[in-house]
Amino acid sequence: MLDNFREEVAAKRNRTLSNLMYGLAWVAMILSALVAMMFFSSVTSGNFQVLPIVSFLVFGGIAVLIWFKKDNLRIEYDYTFTNGDLDVGKVFGNARRKLMTSLSMKNVEACGPVTDPSFQRYITMRDVKKHNWFVNREAELYYFYFVKNSVKHIIVLETSREMIDMLRPYLNYGVWNEKA
Repeated sequence: MLDNFREEVAAKRNRTLSNLMYGLAWVAMILSALVAMMFFSSVTSGNFQVLPIVSFLVFGGIAVLIWFKKDNLRIEYDYTFTNGDLDVGKVFGNARRKLMTSLSMKNVEACGPVTDPSFQRYITMRDVKKHNWFVNREAELYYFYFVKNSVKHIIVLETSREMIDMLRPYLNYGVWNEKA
């Protein structure tokens, strides 16, 4: 018996701005670290002054903050579909992956393209956690509405039509919403 398996990656189509911002983050991080080291040398010189200590903490904190947040400038999403289960992962800078959700298609209560009028009904519902797990706004986007642990969720994904055609047979009857 063959498995139904498909894996896709949603990456930014135009990476010029994100690459520029990533480079600027590295420059700002290095400059902040250098300035922090200069203030650290004046802190360790022996005479106590408040301004060098505060400056060291501020510039050192900026360098550390940029170090931990720089990979958020290079985010991709990967979607893996295997026999009725859709796993969504967030990839930071091609280095770290975080599983966002694992969703069984039998638990989906409504889904379809975001251009369908049914999407507006679900997105405007009260107490719904909205998750935008896509990187290209102009791409073909699809929504999935489900309840997990008594919490209503709606996720918007940037999948291909081939993956949608593969997962549709696993959906319950009447779940797919699309004007023909």
